[in-house]
Amino acid sequence: MMDTLLLTIYFIVVFYVLYKMALGLEDKLEDKVVILLDEKTLNQQTNDQLSFQKNARRFSARIKQVALGKEKKVKHTALQLVADPDKLMPIGPEALLLQEKMKMSDEALQEYLHEKITIRVSPINKQKLKPVVYLGVTVDNDTANTLVTINWDRSSIEMFGQGNRTVRSTANMPIDLSQPQVLTVVNPGMVVSSNVTTERKYNRDPETNRVGMPEPLVDLKQRVEMSKMTNPTSDKANIQPLYTLDLMLGLKGRTETDTELVNVLVPFIFKMKIEVDQPAFPPIRWMLRNFGSQSKIQNGWLWGGTRK
Repeated sequence: MMDTLLLTIYFIVVFYVLYKMALGLEDKLEDKVVILLDEKTLNQQTNDQLSFQKNARRFSARIKQVALGKEKKVKHTALQLVADPDKLMPIGPEALLLQEKMKMSDEALQEYLHEKITIRVSPINKQKLKPVVYLGVTVDNDTANTLVTINWDRSSIEMFGQGNRTVRSTANMPIDLSQPQVLTVVNPGMVVSSNVTTERKYNRDPETNRVGMPEPLVDLKQRVEMSKMTNPTSDKANIQPLYTLDLMLGLKGRTETDTELVNVLVPFIFKMKIEVDQPAFPPIRWMLRNFGSQSKIQNGWLWGGTRK
């Protein structure tokens, strides 16, 4: 009888110690943010616009994981406008040498040989909880005869359901930001990168009469604090809307007139997925799931409904 009592007291003490450890760890769990791109909407709406316009039907949109960096280990989700994707491209001696050197399949070689325009917007993927000052827009025009233009005045950044005029950052920002912006032209074989934010984020210094650095477009730490808290024991993803960049692209042949320009409004819709660290020790995870501050027991009538 005494042994049973001592064993019961032992398990109660161990349970209490684990419970206190779990609560202490719960307070130290930090949120992390993963910026996600709505790939389905981006792909579908871009293809719809291309198919409706006669001069743009030779292009087809697709989502592609583009390798970046010297070692090509970093992957970045991008939109590619591929010219004549169903057309079988001729393979010359140089292409065969490249295929052998890179150990490319026939399918990969055909993908490489097709002309394409690659558009990517950053930041994306895992991010630290810090301010995002600009959105980075990069357009890689890997075609032989297609001019790409970016119309910043017809592009917009939407946040909290409100559209905002997009302003491209330049070395010498004009005092009057309401002036029309010069189109960005991406010639065949060129890569152009730009930093953009909303017009309202800029302020003019009354002393120097110059426009300086803008306020951050979004502070990820503040957005996480504003959002619904993430339950560290829940398997359900906590995904919140972040912002949308509607980018107005123009496409035309090198010898075509401006009247033949095809406009495509490309919707980059971003959301943020809020994650928290999971305790590595299984009993601690179980303890948090069943007795943590966000558990059903803690929110029940017996505990006084400590959290909403």
